[in-house]
Amino acid sequence: MERYNHFLLLFLALVIGTVSCEKKEDVPPQVELKVTSYYPNSGKAGTLVTIEGEGFGTSIGDYQATIGGKSAEVISATATALVLRMPVGAASGNLDVKYRDKVLPIGTYTYQDLSVVRVFPTNGPAGSQIRIGGAGFGSVESPAAVYINYKKALVVSLTDTLIVAEVPNEAGTGAVMVKVDGKEAKGQNFIYQAIHSIKPLTGGKGTNVVITGEGFEALAANNKVEFNGQMATIVEATPERLVVRAPEGVTTGALSVSINEQKTTGPTFTVVDKPVIQTVTPLSGPKGTEMVITGSLFSKLLDENSVYINNVLVPLAEATENQLKLIVPGGTGSGAIRVVVNDQASTGPLFKDQTLGISSVSPDNGLTGTAVTIKGTGFSAVALENKVYFNGVLAAVKTATETSLVLDAPAGLTTGDIKVVVGGQEAVSPKPFRRAGIMTLIGGPSSNALSNNLGSIAVDQQGNVYVTDAAEKVVKKITPSGDLSILKVNGQDATFGMPSGIVIDKQNNIYIGDQTANQIIKITAGGQRSVYASGFSPGKLTIDNAGVLYVNVAGFSAGMNRVNNTGNYSKINGPSWVSARPAVDASGAIYWADQNSNSGNGVARRDVSGTQNINWVGYSEGGYQDGIGSNAYFNGINGIVIYQGTKMYVADTYNSAVREVDMATRRVTTIFKGAGFGFVDGSLQVAKFAAISDIAVDNEGNIYLLDPNNKAIRKLFF
Repeated sequence: MERYNHFLLLFLALVIGTVSCEKKEDVPPQVELKVTSYYPNSGKAGTLVTIEGEGFGTSIGDYQATIGGKSAEVISATATALVLRMPVGAASGNLDVKYRDKVLPIGTYTYQDLSVVRVFPTNGPAGSQIRIGGAGFGSVESPAAVYINYKKALVVSLTDTLIVAEVPNEAGTGAVMVKVDGKEAKGQNFIYQAIHSIKPLTGGKGTNVVITGEGFEALAANNKVEFNGQMATIVEATPERLVVRAPEGVTTGALSVSINEQKTTGPTFTVVDKPVIQTVTPLSGPKGTEMVITGSLFSKLLDENSVYINNVLVPLAEATENQLKLIVPGGTGSGAIRVVVNDQASTGPLFKDQTLGISSVSPDNGLTGTAVTIKGTGFSAVALENKVYFNGVLAAVKTATETSLVLDAPAGLTTGDIKVVVGGQEAVSPKPFRRAGIMTLIGGPSSNALSNNLGSIAVDQQGNVYVTDAAEKVVKKITPSGDLSILKVNGQDATFGMPSGIVIDKQNNIYIGDQTANQIIKITAGGQRSVYASGFSPGKLTIDNAGVLYVNVAGFSAGMNRVNNTGNYSKINGPSWVSARPAVDASGAIYWADQNSNSGNGVARRDVSGTQNINWVGYSEGGYQDGIGSNAYFNGINGIVIYQGTKMYVADTYNSAVREVDMATRRVTTIFKGAGFGFVDGSLQVAKFAAISDIAVDNEGNIYLLDPNNKAIRKLFF
């Protein structure tokens, strides 16, 4: 029995505890009783006054209201608002409400004709309009004035019972007030909406944007945010700050916030792609090493960029739109480098957390024998203990310290990474070492293979180079291996009066301009010679895809002729005094440098309809500057060629440079500029020319440059 009673007591305790818990769960949280506003604060007997706040009881019987000590009727009660009716016979005075045993002082109420009954809308940005309903707005003395939070608003229209007013700049949040003939009446509080800033201003799908301002709703669902019309997801919300996520399909345009259908427009959010990582230097190294990440679409604002090594966030030291710098913290472990810009992420190469690393290679291009210096950490001071490979080809280290290796680029060099091996560690160069530079194919100042009176060059389908040698009155052929011979006709050397321009078609037929004979000579691939056209003195020439020749006519202002497939020619309108090799694109547009129109310092263009642009790229003034269109400067153009239909290469004579023109955008960039006057082969940084008088390109994109003052043909490797 005793055992039974024990179990019974336990059961009753459990039931009581459960009921107690259930009752506690049913009790709503207590909200402190608080009054936030009331309106109107004036009017006649019978005027309804709304008191707003929170924590109110909903039973009318729990309330008593008085105005100047006289009872007022409570006609409605909710948790957030009370509605009172002002009594007859009362005087202006303090309005008080008693809830059970708690007295709530509301404010003053004035009995008068002037009253603000309703304001709509009760929120909005500067420049939006509000409608104020009430009574007593009319006056024969002076028009009614409207204030929002004590800041004067522009009255757009007015009747005795309705005012339309425009929200002033920086109005702030506060009551709407109307003043007429020395009387004033307050209505509802107006919430001023404004976007002060957004951050970031750029990004893409998924970018989190912080909007700072005022008048936002604390409940996220009550705010509507759009990126150029596309609805965004709201992550956080306060009255002064919203955090939103850019939506799928976001496009560049204004960001806006709408609350209660009142729209506030903010700054433009510009859509950009994810960041581009071009190089990371170094790709390995110890703690304390400076890492430089180059690329594009980074932010110049430091806090809008994040860099991770092996998923470990690393603080940034500096940031520009094209470069990020940081100090390797050590201990990250080895793993991928990731750059995040405004929530747009790109993954780059792997980084090795080790002592061995390559920070720079100078120069970063060259040919066999080019002296190369490798800077970094963790090298051995004993030269033989460092193994250096150029794209798999071993090179001998000449001198070594723990931070520097000096060596020559090896024979058999090809474009690819440089790898340094020390002990059991390997390090890779930040970017590939390019087999690039200038090599003399044939000739030179001390060579007699060519004269110093060279006219023009061309390349056939097999990569053989041909040059017109006016001093020797022949055309010379140079094979890819550098063997020299004279062009033959029926087994004999082909001679000319004064060979000038030369071009080769897709069938390896060769066309040579002979100035003194006033002829264009055709020599077939089989070695047969014929006069293709005659009757004018030909200079340099080019050929289009259909086999039509475009030939400069030698002499001042002699122009350019078009020679068709039967050898007949006609004058081309536009070109005047042209001595440089012209070019023709696939559409039939002609490009040339004209001594009369742009001093030979620009490329003119004429399309098939005859429309011309004299300064398509370049300008009449000589100089050196990359840029778009006429913002670029050349100094004496001596040849133009088009490669693969989209790239134009221009021989910039007196700058000893080769310039590339993007034919779609007219952007001019320099792909090589000589280190000065002279004759030096080697990397792109050290090579020198006397002058560049013509240019040709083979099927593989190698560029051949005529350097007549050095009696040489030079080959440019990329």
